[in-house]
Amino acid sequence: MKRKQFISILLAGMMIGTMALTGCGNGEKEKEGKSAENELPTVTFTHGFYQNESEWASAAEMRKIYEEFAEAHKDEFNFVIKADQSGTEGIYNTALNDLSSGDFYDIADFGGWDITEVAAGSDAILDLKPYLDEDADFKDGVGVCYDQNLTEDGKIYTVREQIEGVGFWYNQKLFEQAGAATPDKWTSWKDFDAAVDKLAAAGISPFSLNAGWPTNLLAAGYSQRDEASREFYANGKNVESFGDESFKGTMDFLQNNVLKKIDSAHFGPGGDDDAQYMEDFKSGDSAMLFNGVWATGEFVDCEAGIENLRPAVFPTDDGKKAGLLSGGCGYVVSNKLDEEQTEICIEFMKYMTSPEIASRIVEKGIGMVPSKTVDYTEVQSSVETPEGKLLVEACQQLQSADIQVLGWGNTFGDMESEIQNKYAGLKDGTKTVDQVTEELDQAKAALE
Repeated sequence: MKRKQFISILLAGMMIGTMALTGCGNGEKEKEGKSAENELPTVTFTHGFYQNESEWASAAEMRKIYEEFAEAHKDEFNFVIKADQSGTEGIYNTALNDLSSGDFYDIADFGGWDITEVAAGSDAILDLKPYLDEDADFKDGVGVCYDQNLTEDGKIYTVREQIEGVGFWYNQKLFEQAGAATPDKWTSWKDFDAAVDKLAAAGISPFSLNAGWPTNLLAAGYSQRDEASREFYANGKNVESFGDESFKGTMDFLQNNVLKKIDSAHFGPGGDDDAQYMEDFKSGDSAMLFNGVWATGEFVDCEAGIENLRPAVFPTDDGKKAGLLSGGCGYVVSNKLDEEQTEICIEFMKYMTSPEIASRIVEKGIGMVPSKTVDYTEVQSSVETPEGKLLVEACQQLQSADIQVLGWGNTFGDMESEIQNKYAGLKDGTKTVDQVTEELDQAKAALE
């Protein structure tokens, strides 16, 4: 079944379920919103950070942050924290099932799984824009998520306290060995080409890639090279044709300036288990890694030497710097809560996007934040580990980039997999750029 048909059928079912519950559902929700023990208002927050500290230290730190909020407000309200053992994907799937019967979480963190289209279509979730617009600090705290999550009808159904921040990494020692200009000195993609050629001539693989994630990142970075390519990229899911000259230019770049510059040993099939591109960079076998800020955790004690590794953002051909910052779906709030419960949810999101918590998330190495209020110089001074300092530096570069756009998957949606299925053919020469764009237009038509 086509995606649009599925969503239409699901929404229709949700509307019927919601109508059937009108008149009694809200009353029950209000009763549940009070604690039987002390009559304080109660809100349940569901999240996917269930892992213990030995499995994932960041998950334990996030739970601690949540618990500190609950403890600080225990005399005002009951903030019940529930870790879902199935993670954010499980939270998403549960929401889909519950929406059909008119139910929804009080507040949940969907961790990038976008529930907003279906939930808003069933009139189940709160528009957060009025709360953001009336509080400048709250708006600054959600940063790029404000514009990214603004719908065509002027609403914002979700904000997030963390984002996927992506530029790339390079091994300064290998660049110096090859006599190549390092990325911090690049002013255009011609500088990239020159560096790749010098690295290859010195017997150093410029990068490792696969038919998926890392190639997507490089393609997204190159797509910010000029105004025309940025305009096409911004249209994303709504592009009329992949035969557009700017997209063809991106595919030509990938084929001739990237994929043909590495041997088959440095190009994998893709998929979740194909992480050879990461291993090649960590071992010092390749000079560049296209991955996000979170990769710093992989660099500890790596053979390449963490002291040789540096973060970078993408160049453009018009003198700007570009980075990929994808917030996506995070906190989503039911619109069936009473006024007190709603205010509790807003207070919690303000807390999670505050300068104090945002700085802590970066300082503890959890990830990158969308907040515009973080003092990275101060955070850098409080971080002691090399990987922590690299994370702060990478986040600071991305936050100061002239161009900040969504990642490849967020931009092209269902077409992401169709596009990356063409990379192998571009590498081995069995597909031309024209063939690729024609096939992509056919695939796009089939999905509509």
